[in-house]
Amino acid sequence: MAIIEVRPWRVNGKVGYDLVVTSPLATIGDYVRAMGRIENLDIYRSYRSGRGDCRGCPHCCGGRLPLTLRDALGLRDGLQILTGKQLKLRDFITEYCTVQTMGPTLDITLRTDGEGYCIFLSPADHLCRLYPYRPLICRTFYCCPATRRALKLRSAVVNAGEDELVYFWQTGKLPVPRTYLKSLCSPALWQALRGR
Repeated sequence: MAIIEVRPWRVNGKVGYDLVVTSPLATIGDYVRAMGRIENLDIYRSYRSGRGDCRGCPHCCGGRLPLTLRDALGLRDGLQILTGKQLKLRDFITEYCTVQTMGPTLDITLRTDGEGYCIFLSPADHLCRLYPYRPLICRTFYCCPATRRALKLRSAVVNAGEDELVYFWQTGKLPVPRTYLKSLCSPALWQALRGR
């Protein structure tokens, strides 16, 4: 049995997905693997007819693209593998991200082009140039309905990773990452995800 079960679920009259966490030791890695299994579900897709795959659809590649610390490290390493360009993490953020002060908080997002799309999206074929290294926000986006608890978990995971990246940006130090999903969730969300 999977540590995180992903299953079809009717949401607002359409078949989307739901998540159930079956172990208190579930990690962010378990979450990412579970989200990858959504591709195998027969679910409604807002921007693709039927079960069509996402290849060449740029819908999720626009707008605000928040990054986690793991995302920034992965994208930086992916750039090095693909181009040979070696960058320190701070230099990667400066060159490929947008850092904005939003009230009392900092927001670090992947830079977008003049049309609002990710700078790593190829305009000719709408494919990601760094697909194997894509950020968590991309890995966990599906243009389909999802239960409230599944969406809240996605927000909790992304927000925690964003906080780690902001901590690095402000201090120059790598934080001790939180690994277990339980540490990212409110007690109510954790209880809902456990199906209790």
